[in-house]
Amino acid sequence: MNIQASIKNINKPFAVLIVILVFGLSACCPPKAKQMEEPVMETTDSMPELPPANEVSAMASDDVYIVIAGQSLWRISEMPSIYNDPYRWPLIYARNKDIEDADLIYPGQRLLIRRDLMRTEIDAAVMHARNRGSWSLGAIEETDLVYRAGTM
Repeated sequence: MNIQASIKNINKPFAVLIVILVFGLSACCPPKAKQMEEPVMETTDSMPELPPANEVSAMASDDVYIVIAGQSLWRISEMPSIYNDPYRWPLIYARNKDIEDADLIYPGQRLLIRRDLMRTEIDAAVMHARNRGSWSLGAIEETDLVYRAGTM
């Protein structure tokens, strides 16, 4: 008997059951995928540069913000994720001693953002921002230096 004759003699419900079984097994037990090789991490002999020990403990309570082109301390301070108040920019200036001129920050510059602030510190920062002279690049405001000295 040939295959076609054998198929005609099979009970139809039985054939349906076989088809369901074959397709059901293939759906629940897919063939194993080839195992991908783990990527190899390249190592270098140089260690990453670490901040000085006195900065490590200070950074534990601070957040780090990286400056984007076109930003100012005013714009960063007004961001909801920072202080949500542009007049608090002196807090950023006082915390980041590497900023010489409060009117001039650079893309990629890492700023430490203090979070454990007292009301008196916030009030002093806002007072300084409201009474400071106009913004001017290249000229370090004397009042900024006085404010920073008073926060140390």
